[in-house]
Amino acid sequence: MSKDKFTCFSLSVYGNVVAYNEVLSQARCRIFYKGANRNGTFITDEFAETLISTLPYTPVKGIYDPIGNDYTDHGKQRYEGRIYGIVPENPNFAWETHLDEDGVERTYACTDIYLFTGLYKEAVEIIGKAQSMELFADSIEGEWQFINGKRYFVFNKGRFLGLQALGEDYEPCFEGAGFYSFCDSIKQTIDEFEKFNLSQNEQIGGEQMEFKLSDNQKFNMIWTLLNPRFTEEDGYYMDYMICDIYDEYALTFNLNNGSYERVYYTKDDASDSLVLGEREIAYVIDVNEEEKKALDMLHALHDNTYEKIDEYVTGLQDKITESDSKIEEYEVSVSTLQSEKEKAEELYTELKNEYDASVVKVEELTTENEQLASYKAAAELAKKEEVLNKYSVQLDAEVIDKFREDLDNYTEEALEKELAFTLVQSKPAIFTTEENVPKIVPKEDASKGGLTEILSRYKK
Repeated sequence: MSKDKFTCFSLSVYGNVVAYNEVLSQARCRIFYKGANRNGTFITDEFAETLISTLPYTPVKGIYDPIGNDYTDHGKQRYEGRIYGIVPENPNFAWETHLDEDGVERTYACTDIYLFTGLYKEAVEIIGKAQSMELFADSIEGEWQFINGKRYFVFNKGRFLGLQALGEDYEPCFEGAGFYSFCDSIKQTIDEFEKFNLSQNEQIGGEQMEFKLSDNQKFNMIWTLLNPRFTEEDGYYMDYMICDIYDEYALTFNLNNGSYERVYYTKDDASDSLVLGEREIAYVIDVNEEEKKALDMLHALHDNTYEKIDEYVTGLQDKITESDSKIEEYEVSVSTLQSEKEKAEELYTELKNEYDASVVKVEELTTENEQLASYKAAAELAKKEEVLNKYSVQLDAEVIDKFREDLDNYTEEALEKELAFTLVQSKPAIFTTEENVPKIVPKEDASKGGLTEILSRYKK
């Protein structure tokens, strides 16, 4: 049994249900177990945790037949029937073992439920009925897999839609799933503990077995000692609930005066049992998560105790004062460094402005230089064109065009030299003296007429 099973409430017994208040009764429900089940689905550890997280506020549903005085099945539509109860916000969830009718002991996911017994008289009849869980169809995700040679639908996602009460003629998918009394659960646990305690005291081979208490056994023994009136004769009256158990004491809640108490205990090796000792008032502080973390840290820093915590806090305050003094020194240093930083930033700004001005000046000079270079290039090109024009009279147009294509590769002087050299090569007679030039001498016989006569007058 989980020690978290008990909650802070006054317990009154009416038949086989526990009255939570005038209109609500409290009970428990075994919902499902992990692994393969009879409807061909498979619940993994991961999906079980996902499903359990959706338990709060899940409705307890049922379709009651007033003629047959029993519940029926799910119905054709999920909205048939009534909501006879609900899972509380704190489900008081626990994994509990149960011996099913087929002789197999299985571990079921179990939760508290509240039944509307003040609203519907048949709600009390849900106790003892089988239960079949309903999942919200749109939330279901999974895939078919073969596990141990059988094909199962393995859930990946899903959430509860309801816990359905089934009639005597209907069998649930999970063999032992059903609604049961809170009192029955407590009485069953006590009976199991008594049987276990007797078995531990049996003589084996004339020697006493060594007795060791597990956390679960320790919880049951302390609870039994704290509630001696939890018997049928006394109406199953509870005096204490157990909130938590530590190595030397149990933190309990006194239902009679509404106070928390530390109940110290020791183990009696002679009788293989626990003996309750001193009881003292304890205080459970209402804190949020962040405050709890701070308290836990303070508790851990002070050797896991709250005793003389004021002295510890005083020591912390002295350290804080010392730290404040060092902080002031650091702040002075920071102020000095900040002042130096501001001066450096001012110098940086000044130098950056000068640099930016220099960049602008360089850009202006670069532009001016480019303009001058362009002007110079245009002037040189014009002079080269003049040289080409001067030689174009003596040289062929093809030669001039070839020089014009390579004009960028010549200076004005080099161009003129190349043109002069080309001219000499193409027309060497341009530099021949007058004496070497053949002359035309007119002949004395000019008797012939026409062009022949004119040409015949000259000697070759």
